[in-house]
Amino acid sequence: MNEKSATYPVKLVRASFPQNQSLAKDSTMEIVVQNTGQKMIPVISVTVKCGAALGGSFSTASQDTTVADPERPQFVVNKLPTATERVNPPLDPAPLERSSSYADTYPLGPLGAGHTATFMWDVTAVKSGQYHLCWRVNAGLYGKAKAVASGDSAPISGTFSGTISNVAPKATIAPNGHTVIDTHR
Repeated sequence: MNEKSATYPVKLVRASFPQNQSLAKDSTMEIVVQNTGQKMIPVISVTVKCGAALGGSFSTASQDTTVADPERPQFVVNKLPTATERVNPPLDPAPLERSSSYADTYPLGPLGAGHTATFMWDVTAVKSGQYHLCWRVNAGLYGKAKAVASGDSAPISGTFSGTISNVAPKATIAPNGHTVIDTHR
């Protein structure tokens, strides 16, 4: 809450997410940014949300007026971006840890001048159809510290759009007991 009002120049190094997805198939969304300024960024984070509307994060909005909560998952998030790698034992039942109470904002902490931060989400598509994910890079959590494009005053943001096919990949069990997923379906 003691966040200073300031702007911090940030360079978008890479933003990627597969445009064509399939039900039950894992994919990775990655956003890599670099602090190009002279000051440490207080809290580098990415918000995955399209404004105040329902959906546009990893969820979609149901048009069914009889449901209690119209937000429905379009992607299940299997792994969140973290500052330190989380090592899960096999079949770990523990929930994903969060370093923020903000539902759609993923902070990695302070980012020194010249340093790079990699945000990586491992997700699984669970609802077919068109998807639209909006994202924005932040320099703080309370709206006062702002990340701006290097040499510009525009925020760093973007969208990933595409289609989730309703055809799930074919999975079989190999003789060694491991699951084999045919992604060429």
